[in-house]
Amino acid sequence: MNVGQPMSTHIFNSLRLFLSEYTLVFVILMTVYSKYFFIFYIKAYSFSIPVLLIPYIILSVILVISNYGYYYLITTEEDKESPRTYHVTEIEDLSITYANIIMTTYVLALLSVFQAMLTSLTVFIIVLFFIFELFKDSEILFFNPILFLMNYRIYRIRVEEHNKSIYIVYKEKIQEGDYIRVRHLYENIYLDERIIKKKKANVNDL
Repeated sequence: MNVGQPMSTHIFNSLRLFLSEYTLVFVILMTVYSKYFFIFYIKAYSFSIPVLLIPYIILSVILVISNYGYYYLITTEEDKESPRTYHVTEIEDLSITYANIIMTTYVLALLSVFQAMLTSLTVFIIVLFFIFELFKDSEILFFNPILFLMNYRIYRIRVEEHNKSIYIVYKEKIQEGDYIRVRHLYENIYLDERIIKKKKANVNDL
């Protein structure tokens, strides 16, 4: 993350990306604890409201907002530079590596909650906190599982234009010698130009 950002903004942005990346974990968590949904109630006037209803609604809203924020981040043209064409000189496909890392942390987070106990929920929160602390400054937060479902791949490459490693989110398989057209997303992370174009096409079709 950008060290020039205020600390509060930095943590907030990291947390939004983290919540988006771990949405499936929270959905499974709510599913596991749903067995308590119609057991505990609170009285509100003449109504009986499930105790879990309010936290479920709040968490669901937060997850929807986080995922929309991620989608908007990668698809909008706003605050993005014009597309650039780069000549690839070295390449490493990190798609499987990052997918394995993310899935491993999913399993670690969920191992504690399948018994659906209060102590399990406490362990879950502690584990997620340590995962967040581990990844909050990492580029991995930008590589949401949504991208893998859309068949995008993650590459670390070097390009002829400058001798630095950059990360690329790209639709097709890239090989050394290829020319790629990308837009800058954040620091050393670039996106396939077609992610942005798809958004533009949808707007123009309205």
